[in-house]
Amino acid sequence: MKVERLIAMIMILLNQEVVSAGELARRLEVSRRTIYRDIDTLAMAGLPVFSTQGAAGGVGLMKSYKVDKKLFTQRDVQTLAASLGSYRQLYDHKEIVHVLEKLNSISPEGGTSAEGSRFAVDLSLNQGNEALRSLLGSIETAINEERYLTFDYIDKGGNVSSRKIEPYRVVFKESSWYVQAYCMEREDYRIFKLARMGRLQVLKETFPPRGFSPLPMDGADWMSREWVTVTVRMDLSVKDKVIERYGEDHITAIEGNSCLAEFPIINNAFGYDVLLRFGDKCEVIAPPGVREAFGSYIRKILAKYGAEEPPKPNS
Repeated sequence: MKVERLIAMIMILLNQEVVSAGELARRLEVSRRTIYRDIDTLAMAGLPVFSTQGAAGGVGLMKSYKVDKKLFTQRDVQTLAASLGSYRQLYDHKEIVHVLEKLNSISPEGGTSAEGSRFAVDLSLNQGNEALRSLLGSIETAINEERYLTFDYIDKGGNVSSRKIEPYRVVFKESSWYVQAYCMEREDYRIFKLARMGRLQVLKETFPPRGFSPLPMDGADWMSREWVTVTVRMDLSVKDKVIERYGEDHITAIEGNSCLAEFPIINNAFGYDVLLRFGDKCEVIAPPGVREAFGSYIRKILAKYGAEEPPKPNS
């Protein structure tokens, strides 16, 4: 938005004596021609803008035009900048660039660059999610303008249905994008995965907003499933995956180069796929019913490759 960019430019000029048009264009991610038009706009608005010529020339504001920087501490600004920087990796909004420049200008000690931070969060997207992010512009428009979305949806059973929804919230969780919405077909709130959507369209038709509350994303309330706690023996090389997903207290014993762990799964193909992520470094010990069902699931997979018996798990 032009207004956001103009405010960001003002904050940059407040923080520096003189800034070249090229530097402004680079920091605000626009062309020099756009910068020159913005400078004219600021001047017509009555701001005390001046320009200087030469190698060290550029644009600046009169020294009498100042702003108090005591609102935030340096740590406050760095925390905000780190959060916005991480958010921008997921949701590539140009406005975030403008907000970061504002934060940089009010930093008491100057500078909020990621390079100077002691902590860094890398949320850069893989190729698939990078492509899916292009859908977010349409979804954002529908949310902001309270317009219906329609799309074809493939559920976990492979069934295809046409949906019409009132979108309320976008969530990025465990490397996947989701939309929380009210489904007109089901007459209830639902969570839809972007990767399962097809032929997405934003309708001109608007909807009156409901009293929406964010839906839980732990899988317990928005999907009806039969959870069961399994005991597994696994190689220490994959112990970290259990800790990251369930917590260190789910590791119950260490036995040489392996460990025992307990954690809940869905007692169906969805849960067995979770176990398969550990490859041959995981063996289900209990309960017996899950061990037998998981073995049958593996044999069905092996049958597709002409194998008769599953490989023996590591002990």
